[in-house]
Amino acid sequence: MPSRFLAALSVFVACWHFTSESVVAEYVVMSIARKDKNLRVRFVGEIKVENGYEHFRGPFGVSVDSEGRIYVADDMAHRIVVFDKNRKLLRTIGKKGTRPGDFAWVDAVAVDKDGNLYVADTGNDRIQILDKAGNVIRDFGKRGDKPGLFKNPRSIALDKNDAIYVADWGNHRIQVFDNNGNFLRSFGKLGKGEGEFDSPISVFIDKDEMIYACDFKNHRIQVFDSKGKFVRVFGRSGMGDGELQNPSGLTGDQFGNIYVADYNNHRIQIFSFNGEYVGGFGSFGSQPGAFNNPTSLAINAQGDLYVVDKGNRRVQIFRASMK
Repeated sequence: MPSRFLAALSVFVACWHFTSESVVAEYVVMSIARKDKNLRVRFVGEIKVENGYEHFRGPFGVSVDSEGRIYVADDMAHRIVVFDKNRKLLRTIGKKGTRPGDFAWVDAVAVDKDGNLYVADTGNDRIQILDKAGNVIRDFGKRGDKPGLFKNPRSIALDKNDAIYVADWGNHRIQVFDNNGNFLRSFGKLGKGEGEFDSPISVFIDKDEMIYACDFKNHRIQVFDSKGKFVRVFGRSGMGDGELQNPSGLTGDQFGNIYVADYNNHRIQIFSFNGEYVGGFGSFGSQPGAFNNPTSLAINAQGDLYVVDKGNRRVQIFRASMK
């Protein structure tokens, strides 16, 4: 099938301002010609330090809600850090422990339409559901390999009915639960074939209820229908265009693009919803638009793309637009 994308691609960084405190990029832009439109990705800021206080010890997951609040799973600090739409700190939720409301190596957080938080409490092998204030509504799961049990759950996604999809890393499968935590089904097992995984680490559901999963150690993205039936795969191990080294997170925008955190290649790669390579940006470093092991992504309705830059202990923010 012919590509929907033209070959024209440019990536550039412009308008740097040097001050005594920091280096600020006015914009970092990737421009890709897609038929009669251009996809442009522009750096707009970061979340890292406020009033001399460093927000994160080891961030891993990120989510945004309908009101623009930003939720960051600070893995090494065993907590969720919450910011308003202007990136100002609102509160932190949780601490290290095993009791309800405590976390151990929390890797992901998802938010439903009511503002409830779904947290992958990775080290405690469970999922916790909290209300807006951070009070525990319920939790489910414990360590094991039977249906409904986990070995280091790493990611959570919600479908339009608030069914809960969990990337069950150590059991090499995706498990699906209803909103009360009752097991519904699972798909996947250890392997390299179609529909098999080696350590799934992230799951994303698009507007058509297609399920995308980062198959971390197989260096690829697998796509399934709403019932968990294998549809297609894209990506392979490597450093070239469209190749991946341990993809760790993904999200999609309203224009039909899938953004993948290419963890060990220190970049973001972009694909169409059917798996065609579109372009990418980033390289190893600490400047705006550079990365040190990006892990997770989220995008809001305005096209703001939030990228957890784990090794640099920050969240970088870009704006994607089509013109």
